[in-house]
Amino acid sequence: MALAVLMILAGVIMLWGCGKKGPPKPPAGSRPPRVVDLAYGISGNTLELSWSKPEPNEEARLPVIGFLIYGSQRAMSEEACPNCPILFKIIGDVPVREAGTDQTGKPAIRFTENIETDYRYIYKVHGYSKDGIRSKASNIVEFTF
Repeated sequence: MALAVLMILAGVIMLWGCGKKGPPKPPAGSRPPRVVDLAYGISGNTLELSWSKPEPNEEARLPVIGFLIYGSQRAMSEEACPNCPILFKIIGDVPVREAGTDQTGKPAIRFTENIETDYRYIYKVHGYSKDGIRSKASNIVEFTF
């Protein structure tokens, strides 16, 4: 009798679970560091995104070997939707190169693309490791042109 009660109790506990399930998360420190200094400049109709290569730290230990650039473009004529999600798509993949520095002496990564007038643009960058593990998203830059 006691065995039956214990089995029923174990079954109830297993069905109860531990709460809301979500996608698996890698252990702390097992991802590349995020970019924190994403910036942009515009010359004519050419956009240049630039950022520094983040160095591994205690919270993000994997070295970055490349960056995925995500962009979103929306016509200014479209009605604004403040509660709608931003639809990003991958627009570039930039490998890390050790050579080259910007004016401050920090390694600078750059990405350029042509842009069109009368659009709202939003960009972010994710670093990735040799195993394809992505960092958290960088700061976002947005502007109208």
